[in-house]
Amino acid sequence: MSIYTAMCENVLLPLADYATRNCTMHYYRLYSDMQWLGREELQRRQDELVRETVRTAYADIPFYRELYDRHGVNIAGVLKAEDLSLLPMVTKDMLREAYPHSCTRDTGWPWREYCTSGSSGSPFAVRVDNETMSMARALMFLRANYSGWNIGDPFLQTGMTLERGAVKKLKDILLRVEYASAFDLSDRVLDRYLDLIDSKKLDYVMGYAGSLYCVATRALEVGFNRPLTGIVSWGDNLYAHYRERVESAFKCRVTDTYGCGEGIQIAAQCGRSDGAYHIFMPHVALEVVDDEGNPVPPGQVGNIVLTRLHPGAMPLIRYRVGDLGVKSADETCPCGRGFELLAKVEGRDTDVVVTPRGNRLIVHFFTGIFEYYKSIDTFKVIQEERARITVLIVPRPDFKPEHWTSLKSEILEKGDPELVIDMKLVDEIPLERSNKRRFVVSKVGR
Repeated sequence: MSIYTAMCENVLLPLADYATRNCTMHYYRLYSDMQWLGREELQRRQDELVRETVRTAYADIPFYRELYDRHGVNIAGVLKAEDLSLLPMVTKDMLREAYPHSCTRDTGWPWREYCTSGSSGSPFAVRVDNETMSMARALMFLRANYSGWNIGDPFLQTGMTLERGAVKKLKDILLRVEYASAFDLSDRVLDRYLDLIDSKKLDYVMGYAGSLYCVATRALEVGFNRPLTGIVSWGDNLYAHYRERVESAFKCRVTDTYGCGEGIQIAAQCGRSDGAYHIFMPHVALEVVDDEGNPVPPGQVGNIVLTRLHPGAMPLIRYRVGDLGVKSADETCPCGRGFELLAKVEGRDTDVVVTPRGNRLIVHFFTGIFEYYKSIDTFKVIQEERARITVLIVPRPDFKPEHWTSLKSEILEKGDPELVIDMKLVDEIPLERSNKRRFVVSKVGR
């Protein structure tokens, strides 16, 4: 551990937590220790959190109380994680209708509303308090540790936040982050990022999988040959050819992670168990189930259902996140961590749209815009020629033409003003034949 890492972990970040009414470092230390516990002890603690979360939600949240009463659920019978299958599943549509009056509560912590569409293409708002977000941030640190990174090690991060407020700027300074917008991934901008990696002698890069793929592609094109120590990907799907190109360009392993914008960090790879992901058991209970909510055996594809093991301001219990996954049949990992294993995530099938000016619009370029238009239920972007995209929109009752005008203007401004954008209002956007939801599809050859 470097001197600066020790200072960050023991002085600077705890002070920042105190000043902002957060507790990230408390949970970082807790989760860092808990990952090495045996499976039996982790399961025992997870079961305690399941009982506490379900009972709190039933007592404080009308949405869950009415839902469970309607289904004849006796919550006294929910004693452990495997008993969650006794509860009905919850969807985004159900929570949308209940938000905020019937599905939120006052925890005494400051809270924020986060708008997210993740990889589902369907805008959705959640209320997250500071304690819940502190847990998620602590696991963001922990998952990055799996790449070899330590708090305080300088790194480049690609993201979708164009305006860095005072708190984010302070975080960037303390953590020595060079922040790069993934809204613009043209060759000129990618060259600047490569120069930044070289000039600042950065050993780590983190960000959306699609943006990392674009950076790596450009690095190979221009002959960039500075090896890195570790890379962390999140957000969209890390395809096998994405991983191959990134690892080829930067001569290091990619640590892929899995989370959702609803304030849940779910799992991360350690690099030791055939690409499996460690499920963060003290924070989330993950089920893989069929369409009726029944568990499917390890090795079989099913719907991922999440229970965040902290009720917070807006409990999420048996929440069907919209992804498909496969539980691992392996009970242990050679790395020694006791967490359960997720073999793979299969429900984030996306593409990169290349614009006339050469910008590359990854999945989160679009979700970063669409998630703030609550009058849109679901969308899908289709590119069949280089200069044109078609946006399919399932409107909500309050959708207005000016919403489309504003959205189109934002895509042109942030993406490429030469892009031709067509809109089609539709009643529904069907799933692919694979039962996956692809909401950015490019048919243009690279």
